[in-house]
Amino acid sequence: MPIDLTPFLEPARCAILVFECQENVIGAGSRIPGLVEAVRARGILPRIARLLQRARAAGVRVFYCTAEPRADGLGRARTPLHDRMQRAAAPAGNAADTSVVKELAPEAGDVLLPRSHGMSAFYDTALDPCLRDLEIRTVIPVGVSLNIGLIGTTIEAVNHGYRVVFPEDCAAGDPPEYGEQVVRYAIRNLAYVTSSAQIAEAWSARS
Repeated sequence: MPIDLTPFLEPARCAILVFECQENVIGAGSRIPGLVEAVRARGILPRIARLLQRARAAGVRVFYCTAEPRADGLGRARTPLHDRMQRAAAPAGNAADTSVVKELAPEAGDVLLPRSHGMSAFYDTALDPCLRDLEIRTVIPVGVSLNIGLIGTTIEAVNHGYRVVFPEDCAAGDPPEYGEQVVRYAIRNLAYVTSSAQIAEAWSARS
């Protein structure tokens, strides 16, 4: 029998974490074409946009967790992925556009938490103390990608004592079939996997 998630979705105790939905990640300036295509094919951006609209209307706080490395490269993550992206960096004088994609532009009252290092929303940011100040109990990660950032953020959320509700239709991985496997075999053991429509319905029922 499916678990009733309504008790975990009290708007005042929930926060959405919009992870790396940026122009240089999934927009025109991306150097990860497979991820861009996965986001487009799954209709991720319109679905997240609708969920954010419902969240704000219900009083749910929205956090934008972005990666904004220093222009000089100091402190960046030393991973094969970042090394490849560094080699394919934009020409000198043309800095990468790290802004949030226009479809999901932040609004008044949203919280922006950029980081210059690390692979999850919690690492080296003020996310945890901000959530605790607001007495948040449940976090809802959305965005990209299931390859690294979203699973890392989910694990860290659990490590910090939060419950995670995961709308699988608001996340993408590259290739898509790998993302599906991550949700099926990893995320579901850490978070309550559901859909954006079911989350929005729970908020509507409370209001």
